Amino acid sequence: MIEVKNISKSFGDEQILKDISLTFEQGKTNLIIGQSGSGKTVLLKSVVGIHKIDKGEIILGNEVYSAMNHKEKQKIRKEIGMVFQGGALFDSYSVYENVIFPLRMFSKMTKKEMTERVDFCLDRVNLHQVNDSYPSEISGGMQKRVAIARAIVLNPKYLFFDEPNSGLDPKTAIVIDNLIKELTIDFNTVTVINTHDMNSVVEIGDNIAFIYHGQKWWTGNNKEILTSDNTELNDFVFATKLMRSIKG
Repeated sequence: MIEVKNISKSFGDEQILKDISLTFEQGKTNLIIGQSGSGKTVLLKSVVGIHKIDKGEIILGNEVYSAMNHKEKQKIRKEIGMVFQGGALFDSYSVYENVIFPLRMFSKMTKKEMTERVDFCLDRVNLHQVNDSYPSEISGGMQKRVAIARAIVLNPKYLFFDEPNSGLDPKTAIVIDNLIKELTIDFNTVTVINTHDMNSVVEIGDNIAFIYHGQKWWTGNNKEILTSDNTELNDFVFATKLMRSIKG
């Protein structure tokens, strides 16, 4: 479990996060939604440790992650898998080299053990015979799956996704959603997803936090969101569905 307790974050004179408290559960897909500029990305990056919070606590498991020094955080970060919005693959590395990279950095496995682990993770995300391919040689959906394979290669306790369906067609986005849900259950991870995709919200939103102007404005699940009487949430949901139908 991850607990976020009364955290706030400012950049200069602008306060982005305002006294937010949330709980992200293990074995569940925990979604963060909100308009552009609402603070949801800053919240995700604060929980990961990319941004240092101004006040409050971030607790991973039983450890106060936000109070740790750099060396202490490095140990915990081995238990964190992160998939960035664009995938953040190394263009000059093959698929195999991208996925094995964290193992070379952080594990003491033999070369044979690392190769077996890479093959397992690529198989788990349904990628076959692409080990020697480069990111530019595979589709966007396949690139995203490579990024997910790399994120799970160290068998993390915590998985974070920043807009995992960005740039993907609706069919491929559904494949990625289903994969994230399956991995969350299979590995029993605490999975946190920052998304604007309402299909993801409806299909895999076990726990949903709606962030509005830097504040926690609503929490619930994918069934409750469809019957909420929260005005700002309903405006966001309707506008998002409308824009998606126009683009589609």
